[in-house]
Amino acid sequence: MISVDEALANIFDNTDILGEEYADLQSVYGKVLAEDVRSDIDIPPFHKAAMDGYAVLSRDLARLPVELTLIGNLPAGTFSSEVVRTGTCMKIMTGAPVPEGADAVVMVEDTERVSESLIRFKKGVLSGENVCRMGEDVRIGETVLHRGILMGGSEVAVCASVGKTSLRVVRMPKTGILSTGNEIVEPAQNPGKGKIRNSNGPMLYSLVRGAGCSAEYMGISDDSEEELRQAIRRGFEKDLFLLSGGVSMGDYDLIPDILQKEGGRVLFHRVRVKPGKPLLFARKDGCRIFGIPGNPVSNLTTFFLFIKPALFKMMGREDYQPRFLNARITADFPYQSGRLYVVPSRCGVQDGGLTVTPFTLNGSADITGCAETNCFMILPEGTKTIKERETVKVLLIDR
Repeated sequence: MISVDEALANIFDNTDILGEEYADLQSVYGKVLAEDVRSDIDIPPFHKAAMDGYAVLSRDLARLPVELTLIGNLPAGTFSSEVVRTGTCMKIMTGAPVPEGADAVVMVEDTERVSESLIRFKKGVLSGENVCRMGEDVRIGETVLHRGILMGGSEVAVCASVGKTSLRVVRMPKTGILSTGNEIVEPAQNPGKGKIRNSNGPMLYSLVRGAGCSAEYMGISDDSEEELRQAIRRGFEKDLFLLSGGVSMGDYDLIPDILQKEGGRVLFHRVRVKPGKPLLFARKDGCRIFGIPGNPVSNLTTFFLFIKPALFKMMGREDYQPRFLNARITADFPYQSGRLYVVPSRCGVQDGGLTVTPFTLNGSADITGCAETNCFMILPEGTKTIKERETVKVLLIDR
């Protein structure tokens, strides 16, 4: 049995960044960029008005008040061939190109309309004031995004601004999810005697999709060797294969042996963690396999502590390592164990600091007690009773 740190190191050592592919701009959100992106234009592509007002020659406003002749109106998206000369001005909207001759924009609030063609100016401006200069944000050919960046909404907007509609990205892992066990039935079924509904499959599917990856729910396999072998062969076609159940020490826990019979190499089996001690990690060619103990709470904690980091590394994300924060516990928590304890909890903020309230569960099958979990409290091996307001480590999770 290995420690959590040893298990994570093993996972990362045996998990590679996936290959690259081209994706259109509408589908790159959440993916990692695999190329540098350069601008094909200056941004802004012309001198533009930073606000609504009047385009003027700043020297005309050296003595105030002054009245200038209005020679036109310039909305955004239009261009004027008129030249602003001494004694004239042009009305201009935010984002419109500053007309030739003008070197500043005066805000509407600092003017007064005398007549249809005459504007009185009550405040002066400096040359360049209220004007965004051509190329002041980005110059043509400048790198605007670097390889390795995670594509979010703002990065998508940057690419659109520089005309980049197809991007080279790290492809997303294809994930298969198989639930196992004679005792489980699908959620739509009414469980008979000795049966329970399958909560692990839908939960893992949702968590994988929430991480931005494609997922295939492969159904339920009973605990017969032949059916499991067929399902596992199909799972090997994925980048990541999640098997829920069948990895403990019972007579029907067949997964470890079947994986090896089918050519898989088990890299570790059993971790000093609670819940989730029977966790298994294996590989077969380009597929990485997690065998997860069947209790639902184990599926939940194992996903965030081990599986999601592996997914993120496959995706090429630099933030794949679990990130732990400090929080003050809100009540005494009695505990003593030789295993690292992962406790479903809820984080909040009090007096400017992070707090954590651990949930009380009736064992690792009590998934209903995990509703509203937004973090896990992490208690290291050998931890004894934690007193109220002591500082502990927490792992925040996405909701």
